[in-house]
This record gives sequence, structure tokens and C-alpha cells, in this order.
Amino acid sequence: MTETNTAPGADVGAPQLLFVEADIVVRSAMAAYLRECGYSVIEAASTDEAQAILLRSDLDIDIVVADVDTPGALDGFRLARWIAEHRPGTHVALSATVQRAAKLAAELCREGPNLTVPYDHAALLDYIKRLRIKR
Repeated sequence: MTETNTAPGADVGAPQLLFVEADIVVRSAMAAYLRECGYSVIEAASTDEAQAILLRSDLDIDIVVADVDTPGALDGFRLARWIAEHRPGTHVALSATVQRAAKLAAELCREGPNLTVPYDHAALLDYIKRLRIKR
């Protein structure tokens, strides 16, 4: 797990994100991009790690972005269900390399979107901004 890192000059009211992705290169690159955009980001390499982070009372995670194929006791879909039960106010965006899997993820995510891998930086940032407006 990488502790919260916020870019200098970040918006204090910016959502805190949990980015769940097994591929360290993808995870690090996307987390760095989101930090550059002013967000506070925590990284997790597995759904087990994500659950442990989400159970911490000292962290207020607003948005979880997770790959449906992330390793752990739960897959990304089950993690989304677990979050709905244990952290009902937390938004979830699931991503997948296969568009069909992302469409199935939309059934679990009230706000969508259908994210695909490789990540479209602009689409992910736009989604996070839309969630922030809804708060």
C-alpha cells in the first residue's frame, strides 16, 4: 500500500481516491497522473489490500477505482458489492480490458462509467470531477 500522497497545491476539498490495480506500472502511472491533477491517492495492489484500507477509520475514501481482474479473495465485482455493504457512501468505478466486463460493472456502479484498460486519463479525470460535483 502507498500512503496518501497529494500534489503540492492540491485542492483540500478534493476527493480521496483508492486506486486498486495489480500492475504496478499501470497503478503508479495513473496514481501519479491523478496526484498531478490535485487528488489525494492511495494505491492498493489487491482487493485484500483495498479492504484493509477501506476498513481504516482514519481514512475517508470517497472514490474507489478498481480493475475487475484485481487479485485477492474478492474480484473487482465482489469488491464493489462489499463496498456497497460496508461503505455505502463510497463511489466505485470498475475497469476492465474487455468492454463487456465493464458494462457488467456498470450494473454495480450507480454513476458508471464503463472504464476500459488501458485507462483513458481524460475519461477517468472527467468521471472523478462529475462525482465531486454530485457531492
